[in-house]
Formats: sequence, C-alpha cells, structure tokens
Amino acid sequence: MVRRIDVIGKRFGRLVVTKESPERINRSIVCECQCDCGNTVNVKKIYLTNGDTKSCGCIKKENDNKNLREQYDNKRVDGVAKQLFKGKEPRKDSSTGYRGVTRYYTRKSKELRYRAWITIKGKRYYKSGFKSAEDAYYQGRIELENKYLPKKDGEQ
Repeated sequence: MVRRIDVIGKRFGRLVVTKESPERINRSIVCECQCDCGNTVNVKKIYLTNGDTKSCGCIKKENDNKNLREQYDNKRVDGVAKQLFKGKEPRKDSSTGYRGVTRYYTRKSKELRYRAWITIKGKRYYKSGFKSAEDAYYQGRIELENKYLPKKDGEQ
C-alpha cells in the first residue's frame, strides 16, 4: 500500500500547494500551486517533494538576468563591450578572411581596394584605400581598435 503525503498548504521553495488536481500525468499526482510572484502553476507532486521544482520559473528568470545580462554589462568599458573585440577570427561569411575588413571598388578607376572599419557605441569608423586585405587589417583595423576602443585602468 502506498503511503500518501498531504501537501496541501505546505510551502516548497516559492510555491504553496493550494490543492491536488484530479488530473494525472503518467499516473503521478498533480498539485496546483501558488507562487510568491502571483502565478498559478500545476506541478507533479513528486517534483515538489524531492525539491526539483521550487517556483513557477521566476527563479530561473531572475538568475538568468543576474548571470547573463549583469555579467555582460560588468565587462563593458565606457559603455563598449570589449569582449566582442577579443578574437581575431573572422565571421564565417567574411569575404576577405579578416575581421572588420571589406572590399570595395574605387569610383573612377574601378580598382579593387580594402577598407577597415569598427563600430563603437553605434558610430562606425573607417580607414580606406588599402591594396590588400592583410594591410587593411594590420594597418587599418588594429589602428582603429587602438585609437577608439576604451582602455581599462592599467591597460595600454
């Protein structure tokens, strides 16, 4: 004989069980719970008693916001996400093979040239006129990064 535990009115994390539902999920008892945030949610009773479920999902949203958004913002220097400029690997769709380097043709002579660019705080900076993508990257893009990216305290 299975021993039944009365959970009505008991608290499990942020959830308080209001009633046991006549509904069953895979022969498991389902409880209707009220969360501290105001949401009502149906949860398997076993998930409550073993500690797997502690809220309606509001704890995960809070933790995601704290761990993702706030940590991302903490890595900014003067409003610029420096972590976006770390790698030298170009995107897969790069036509030049270098990050922040594009090709263009001059207006009059229609010669192929390369331009380095960087976007900081919504403003785009360019350095143009290079004959090779490699020159545009090393003499243009790197120079733009050194000039416009803010420095952390102690960085040169």
